[in-house]
Amino acid sequence: MCTPKAYIQHNQVETLIMEDIQSIVWETPTRFVLRDLIGKTRHVEGRIISMDLITHQIFIEGRVLD
Repeated sequence: MCTPKAYIQHNQVETLIMEDIQSIVWETPTRFVLRDLIGKTRHVEGRIISMDLITHQIFIEGRVLD
């Protein structure tokens, strides 16, 4: 089974912040929560700039809040 990975993109550098993402829930237009398969969460402020459904990658411009 292939599940998405999320990366923060800053100054053309991509940093992995979470693997095996199950859901993305928006709290506000610029804040959302990533949840993985085992229930771990990461709060993020920013915006999704790209989602590649073939390679299972999500690229975010912003910052992790926790």
